[in-house]
Amino acid sequence: MESVLVAVHLLAAAVWVGGTVALVFVGVPVVARLEGEARGRSMRMLGRRWRPIGYGALLVLAVTGVPLAADDWDTGSAFRWTLLAKVVCAILLVALAALHDFVLGPRLAHEVRQGREQRTRPLLVAVGRAAFAFTIVVPLLGVALTRLTNS
Repeated sequence: MESVLVAVHLLAAAVWVGGTVALVFVGVPVVARLEGEARGRSMRMLGRRWRPIGYGALLVLAVTGVPLAADDWDTGSAFRWTLLAKVVCAILLVALAALHDFVLGPRLAHEVRQGREQRTRPLLVAVGRAAFAFTIVVPLLGVALTRLTNS
């Protein structure tokens, strides 16, 4: 059963990380070249198509991660501290992604539609970059956990 959990966990991580990398380095730069309403509409469509897949992958990661971590809980304090760091980073990742997608993104879209100064854009970009950083850090901590259980 553990092998199945590991496989599902890794596939969900691949979906989240791979999808996020594709969005950051392919999707958003292409959409950013558009102008006016086409840009806003395309960005909304991209986000709406990605959210169920991305957040679904995050849910699968949480559901599979709990039993996997519980199996190795007695490995030692280094494992527990690394796991704590991974959990904190994962929670921050989800919080930042949700802030980006459900608060700042719609706020920026509203500013654009109203023709107002886009004050939200720098914060949206900063939050997106922070979420991306955690997208990279969390799997690296997972690798560290695996190494701790195998040593």
